[in-house]
Amino acid sequence: MNEQPLPEEIQVCAFFLSDHAVVENGKLYVNGGFWSQVHSGAYPVARAFGVAAVLHVPWRQHHKGHAFAVSFEDADGRALPARFEGQFRVGTSPNMRVGDFTVIPLAAFVTNFVLEHPGDYSAVLQVNERELARWRFRAVEAADPLAGTQTAGASDPPADGT
Repeated sequence: MNEQPLPEEIQVCAFFLSDHAVVENGKLYVNGGFWSQVHSGAYPVARAFGVAAVLHVPWRQHHKGHAFAVSFEDADGRALPARFEGQFRVGTSPNMRVGDFTVIPLAAFVTNFVLEHPGDYSAVLQVNERELARWRFRAVEAADPLAGTQTAGASDPPADGT
């Protein structure tokens, strides 16, 4: 069997939007993941949603501080006000062998994300100021927003007022 060269840089295994995402005990739990359209009867509209990522951290990147950021852009590449960032450091466990990698799940919940108008948008993941992934999604104006995906934010009341 031929040995594949080990990656030297952090890579992205997954990056996407969801209705909800959370990391518990080193595992990523997702509801309503991988959507790419938001429907609303009127704009501007505020939405709440989850952002999920899974990073592959190679051996040589362990025991170093790393910074990540998720930002959002419109179709023209203009930055939207929503942005979050953080830091992480990956250690080695006693059962690891030289050359082993670590998988790191990340999740965040975005609230009051305002879409000013229908159109195309992107969520952008950067690690150490380098873009590693981009998830594109579209805001659609729909006469019946319940017919599409990601129609109601987490805080939206039911249509019948109950």
